[in-house]
Amino acid sequence: MPTVVAHRGASGYRPEHTLGAYQFALDMGAHVIEQDLVPTKDGHLVCRHENDITGTTDVAAHPEFADRKTTKTVDGTKLTGWFTEDFTLTELKTLRATERIPGTRRQNTLYDGRWEVPIFADVLEWAEREGRRCGRRVWLHVETKHPT
Repeated sequence: MPTVVAHRGASGYRPEHTLGAYQFALDMGAHVIEQDLVPTKDGHLVCRHENDITGTTDVAAHPEFADRKTTKTVDGTKLTGWFTEDFTLTELKTLRATERIPGTRRQNTLYDGRWEVPIFADVLEWAEREGRRCGRRVWLHVETKHPT
């Protein structure tokens, strides 16, 4: 029997790396839920594919963070945007997740703003709770992004 891995959750159905995407993947029968982790300024790990949160959150709509927009080199590529390592966890929790590629996954934009950026510790608790609820272990596949 094949093992089904939900890459970034059910990212074809919900904005990626949200508890909604993870839950939908589990409900659809995924065996493993994959997370990418990036750090915050104060050392927490949050679930995002990139440390650049420009396209996966509503950060641009927050005038209080306008001065955090910067240009950085990430894995040899210059990027301009907002980056998780410049925000505390409390600040990141004021943001809401959005669909990363709305032109391709238009239906996911219906869920923009519904979920916050998940903390990895919350995902661990969710997996434990959901495992008890559904009577099977919820496996996680974890990858750190841009650890340097």
